[in-house]
Amino acid sequence: MKIHNELPEGNEMASLEPARYFNLGIEQVEQIVEWMEDAKGPTQPLLVHLDILLLLSERYPSVAEDRIYKLDLENISTIFLAWHERNSAKIPTKFREEIKESGIKILEGLKKYWKP
Repeated sequence: MKIHNELPEGNEMASLEPARYFNLGIEQVEQIVEWMEDAKGPTQPLLVHLDILLLLSERYPSVAEDRIYKLDLENISTIFLAWHERNSAKIPTKFREEIKESGIKILEGLKKYWKP
C-alpha cells in the first residue's frame, strides 16, 4: 500500500473512502425523493442530505464528478419544488421562501459537479 501525500485520503487504503459516503448519500437522496413525491407535510430531510453531498463535493471534487451524475438533479428539483408548492401553506411564512431558495441554491451548487 502506497502513501501519496499527507491528506487523510492520501494513501491507497483510504483513497476510495469518500466514494462510499457519496454512494450512501445518493442512496438516501433517492429514497427521500421517492417519498417526497406524495409527502403531505411541511418537513423534509432532502435538503440536509443534498447539502452534505455538496460539502463532500467541495472537499472531494474529483470523486463528486464520478458520483453526482447518478442523481437526476432535474427530477429532484422538480419534486422538491412540487413538494414546496403542495405544502407551502403549512410552512411558517417567515421560512417559506428561504427554504425554497435554500433548496434551489444547494441544487445549483451540485450541478457544478454533475457530469452526465
